[in-house]
Amino acid sequence: MESLLIKLVAFVLLLQKSNVAGQSLLIPNVPYGSDPEQIMDLYLPSSDTTRVTKVVVLIHGGAWGGGQKADMLEFIPFIQRDFPDYCIANMDYRLGTHESPGFPKQLDDISLALTYLSNTFTQPVTFALFGTSAGAHLSMLYAYQTSDNLVKIVVSHVGPGDLTDPSYVENTLYDELFYSLVGPCHFSVCPDLYNATSPITYATSVSPPTIGFYGTLDLLVPSTQMPILREKLTEFNVTNKFTVYPGGHGWNWSAANKEDLRVQITQFFNDHW
Repeated sequence: MESLLIKLVAFVLLLQKSNVAGQSLLIPNVPYGSDPEQIMDLYLPSSDTTRVTKVVVLIHGGAWGGGQKADMLEFIPFIQRDFPDYCIANMDYRLGTHESPGFPKQLDDISLALTYLSNTFTQPVTFALFGTSAGAHLSMLYAYQTSDNLVKIVVSHVGPGDLTDPSYVENTLYDELFYSLVGPCHFSVCPDLYNATSPITYATSVSPPTIGFYGTLDLLVPSTQMPILREKLTEFNVTNKFTVYPGGHGWNWSAANKEDLRVQITQFFNDHW
């Protein structure tokens, strides 16, 4: 912990010395914890960093047992373009295995990263959690079960919201999909664990506004997932907006649809954060 504090002090000093007008700054692989996987890339805004009050946290996918922060690079340019005063934190987290599942350690990593960021800037900061696939699931799960009111926006890019959905648990193709998250235990044996790791379990009237994007032919996120999530949020009068595009798990959407996604996220941020 002492070495982490030393790095934090060094980082703050670097912020103070590196504020060159009109230039953004990337600080790669900043440790927010003691594990080698607990690192993030920080993209600092071109304006005075002492005025940062909003941080977009990018959380990659990979079925809870794979992936890396580099997978989220495609989203950074438009955030920098549309929100030049925001900080972007693109984080890695401890990957799950059957022996060391992602739940709850990956939620702990998000909490640790947000605490680190909150302690880094001189002004109080709030967050948008922007995840894709498993990262979108973790974003929703963390945001809906946390009551500190620091997460103001959730972006779900093809994220599952209900792991107890019959489309998942009654289809043998998905039998091992969640094992890196919950361990090698099927829903039929561990229903409480699947319920505890489903974001909709924690949705309430104070859940943050959520925007989501899904594919019509997604083999990893069944078509039932988006309506379940939308209906639950609407039930609690939580601001939400969901769009379904032709295609699969995000990667084969058309250029026009990807641009529409970016426009919608920008508008949602402007309207609700």
